Amino acid sequence: MIYSLLTYKYCAMKITKRQNFNITPEQEAEIAQLKEIINAPTTKDAILSAVRFYTVVAGRVKEGQELYMSGNKQNQVEKIMIPDLEVLKPSEYKYLIERPHAWKRQLYVKGRRLPAATVYGDILLDKMSPVETAANWDLPLEAVYECIRYCKENESLIRMESEEERRLLAAEGIIIEDPPAA
Repeated sequence: MIYSLLTYKYCAMKITKRQNFNITPEQEAEIAQLKEIINAPTTKDAILSAVRFYTVVAGRVKEGQELYMSGNKQNQVEKIMIPDLEVLKPSEYKYLIERPHAWKRQLYVKGRRLPAATVYGDILLDKMSPVETAANWDLPLEAVYECIRYCKENESLIRMESEEERRLLAAEGIIIEDPPAA
């Protein structure tokens, strides 16, 4: 009888595991901001709430659903892009591939460290034709057209990554002006 009682008490106890990891001051500030925004009593509660939320959203995205938000100033619905959750289909492309990067998820020109958006930027910002852009980057014309198609299909991802890059540069004291409207 004593054995079964001890077994029951052991099974009823929760087994916990301590997690230790280093964070930068910027990450600490982000966690503090999250804690304040969601009114979490502790940092642990804030992190666990974020994990639960992200898990639900990731599950839905994996099922093929998309995340939208409404209520902006123009009362339009806007797709919310979360780079880690965006499902890229590199097999659709002959000249574009994924490349490992800490936070960028856009595709790159195969065999180069050249983001598709950089190629497309020549057309938009430098007013180059696709033929000129192909010559500028020494690419087949078909690859330039593929970059254009990819960037148009993934406009919000490209815009979000551009804004993040601007934010990171600004944090280092480098200010980049917004490009002119296309």
